[in-house]
Amino acid sequence: MLHERPLLFPLFGLAAGLICSELSGQLVSLPIVPAAFSCLLLACFIRNDLALSICTIIFFSIWGMHALSPWKNSPVSPTAIQFFAGHSQITVEGIVGSRPAVMPDGSSFILRTEAFVKDGHAIPAENNLLVYVSSPGDLPFERGDRIRFSTRIGIPRVLGLPGEFDYPRFLLFQGVAAVGRVSSGDEIVLIRGAAEDSLQRRLDMIAKSLGAFIRHAVPDNEVAAVLAALLIGDQKRIPLKLTEAYTKAGVNHILSVSGFHIAIIAFFIVQIALLLATRFETLAIRFNLRRLVLLLSLPAMLMYLFLTGAAPATTRSVIMLIFMVLALYAERESDPINSLLAAALLLLAIHPPSLFDISFQLSFVALWGIVILVPPVMNLFRNMKVSWQRSLLQFVITSCIASLVTAVPVLFIFNQASLNGILSNFVIVPLLGYGAVLIGFCSLPFVYVFEPFALALLWMAGKIVWFSNKLILLFAKLPLLQFYCVSRLDMAAFLGLMISLTFVANRRIKLAMCGLLPSLAILAHASAPSSADGRLHISMLSVGQAESLLIKLPDGGTMLVDGGGYLQESDKDFGQRTLVPALHKMGVHRIDRLILTHSHPDHIGGLPFVSSAFSIGEFWEAAPGGVGKQYEQVRLNLLEKKVPMRQLAAGDKIKLGSGVSISVLSPQLLPAPALKSRDDHQIGLNDESLVFKLEYGNFSMLFTADAGLPAEDQMLNNRINLRSTILKVGHHGSRFSTSSKFLDQIQPKAALISSGFNNNFGLPSPATLKLLEKRGVATYRTDRDGTIEVVSDGKTWQIFTPFRL
Repeated sequence: MLHERPLLFPLFGLAAGLICSELSGQLVSLPIVPAAFSCLLLACFIRNDLALSICTIIFFSIWGMHALSPWKNSPVSPTAIQFFAGHSQITVEGIVGSRPAVMPDGSSFILRTEAFVKDGHAIPAENNLLVYVSSPGDLPFERGDRIRFSTRIGIPRVLGLPGEFDYPRFLLFQGVAAVGRVSSGDEIVLIRGAAEDSLQRRLDMIAKSLGAFIRHAVPDNEVAAVLAALLIGDQKRIPLKLTEAYTKAGVNHILSVSGFHIAIIAFFIVQIALLLATRFETLAIRFNLRRLVLLLSLPAMLMYLFLTGAAPATTRSVIMLIFMVLALYAERESDPINSLLAAALLLLAIHPPSLFDISFQLSFVALWGIVILVPPVMNLFRNMKVSWQRSLLQFVITSCIASLVTAVPVLFIFNQASLNGILSNFVIVPLLGYGAVLIGFCSLPFVYVFEPFALALLWMAGKIVWFSNKLILLFAKLPLLQFYCVSRLDMAAFLGLMISLTFVANRRIKLAMCGLLPSLAILAHASAPSSADGRLHISMLSVGQAESLLIKLPDGGTMLVDGGGYLQESDKDFGQRTLVPALHKMGVHRIDRLILTHSHPDHIGGLPFVSSAFSIGEFWEAAPGGVGKQYEQVRLNLLEKKVPMRQLAAGDKIKLGSGVSISVLSPQLLPAPALKSRDDHQIGLNDESLVFKLEYGNFSMLFTADAGLPAEDQMLNNRINLRSTILKVGHHGSRFSTSSKFLDQIQPKAALISSGFNNNFGLPSPATLKLLEKRGVATYRTDRDGTIEVVSDGKTWQIFTPFRL
């Protein structure tokens, strides 16, 4: 194995070290790395493959456990950008460190901070800042320019939800320590252009001018955005809905400049060069032109790599293609597995955090599957004589295998996968890959040589993209494969299966592993314990400055109280992006009772998608109902599913089974004239929130939603028994709720508050916290503790904070 796959053990050791370091949070100090390397050198003089293999794995594992130090071992110094984080605006100065990414709704770039300006004096600063510009349009500066602007520095952090994407870690591995936001590009002052000149800056400027020319040549914004993505790697301008359509159609890979694009362009350059070279008889006699022209593709690939921004997927592809070109030039047969191992090892050596990049993982797995599975499948059709039929079959098989091998990791990461790519790739890849990419690439040199011809070629490429977009919108309507239960064990079984197929030589062992590993994964799912454990589980989900609670009854029934959301209208769907994935990770596949306390955006925002994605048993809301577009969408979804709907008011009592009951305490049922005069613009909705008390044996919890002081006074005047074990504090801990009298009647042992970290409202209010502290009430907050879980067997109760921040 060591002789056939010399890079396998180094890659395995490096990946294992990186994973261990990330999971444990431990880093190996630098002096240990050369010590391990010395052991490896000594092992080279021992004629024992096993000893050499063990020492190789040990050295690269130790290197991997040290390699993340530059990203994870940076203490916050007085000059670090994190030191200046807070609520107040501060003036920042620095060098633009990345190509500005322009999106339909704004822009972003990385700033290498140099100083903070205060009272006309510059205070030294360091580390990178990710800057968001809220207004759309190009920014008037480039990589290497020195700029200055005012912003509020924020430290990215996770919410604390199961299965949540670790955005802070993602930014950390990009070298970003903090984030800032600017309303408009006009607020950014260019102090000095080209403060740092470089080849990458010049290529960025070329890419920007080419992008502007493409948008000028192709008036249709969507078509121009896709064409720019195909030719210069500028994907950010593509509208979100069109990007989602590409994803659903299973062809989103075509939008990123990858090995497919590079290979087409390299092949085209080689063929053109060969055609021109063979016109000269002297060259044809003196040189082996077929070998020589291969070398011309190398600078072209490298130049195109940096022109498109040197994304990880593109870099990996260029490295692999360079290995293959050099092997062909040396007239040696290239081993695709070794080329793949070499590309992965080199990328991880250059940038170790790439291992945790989703793009790197999926593209590596896709290529891995193609390399090991396409040849044996094509072997079954070795008797096929007609070359075009064989090529067509190979294309179809490759597309199928790429979709199938990435299905498990895609389901694990995104909870849904599109197998539509098996069909859509058959049409879209030739259109965009061999059509739009090739024609568009030919147009780029003519932008500077003969503009009319470039315009004509881009017009042709644009028409192909326009037709492809229409087809993609049709393919996107096909059903997706959705499965939310892919576990780490499933991923381990999948990787074990791929490793067995690749590196196990014994046929019997290989077949045994192919049967055993999937069987173990299926058995683990079949033997999973039931969610009905005879206890009551109440989880306050950490959804930022919003609110959502999941209740699991002792008999396994589920209730969702509110669905969180964004405070302002947004194109992003909170339910799709955040809430539904978290619920599925918590084992929720059906919601027996969906409860809406009131229709403010921070309580109903996730429910439109929840009501469409889940099977709903019953819908409860406060009488007389809600208002707004989101509320109407929820009702429409429920009506389509014929879900029973019920309005609740004070005095209603409901038995849920297993000894659990609910008593509704608010709102008061208003007379008919009052209902008609109710303001439709959500005034007073807080005090009309659904307030209820849940009881299970000796345990009870009071759910107060956003009810304020007037609603509390009404409940006190009605002399309702408010005493509860746990209080869900009203209105995110606002000082306009949770009065002293109200607390005296409840006498809670613990209180739960849903609030966003560092929110602009200053919630929870210090006054409310002081009232709770004065009464000795243990307080738990989502901004500090993440998702909070209360568990009770009806006699005792416990509170867990598994995602404490």
